[in-house]
Amino acid sequence: MMKPILAAVLPLLTLPVLAQTPERWDIPFDARDWKLVAENREGRLTERVYVAPGESEYFWNEKIVVGHQRLAYSPDDYLPTFLEFLNEHCRPYKVKPLHQEQQDVLLQWEGDCRITGHQFEYRRVVVAKDGVHVLAYAAKTNRLSEPKREAWLAILRDAKLK
Repeated sequence: MMKPILAAVLPLLTLPVLAQTPERWDIPFDARDWKLVAENREGRLTERVYVAPGESEYFWNEKIVVGHQRLAYSPDDYLPTFLEFLNEHCRPYKVKPLHQEQQDVLLQWEGDCRITGHQFEYRRVVVAKDGVHVLAYAAKTNRLSEPKREAWLAILRDAKLK
């Protein structure tokens, strides 16, 4: 009788451990207590969403997305798929590349997304031996001052893979 109960409960006990898996990014977050609100795993893709205090996965003013895809390809292969996503969900939108190397791209985009409304995002894409890593900071456009934009741009530029 004990074994079936243990077998049923054990997966539930491991779920918080999965959510606490260490990040590959060494991210110098700002001083606020960012909260992990979602961890999405789909095939070879893992994505974590962090929000500022008092916000949620769907009702946010600022969020950080940390993604990893276990495929080795270049940012040039990643970006067309990402732009397709924007075209389907966030029109109209504008994209501006800020930095581009063979294995590291930083861009900003701004658009009117169907679900979340008008938003701004910095997105960094880095190719490593274990796949493609994404680090993004997004904010509702009306909540983002120029000093905050510059601070987050510096944070994303300085972030390193562990």
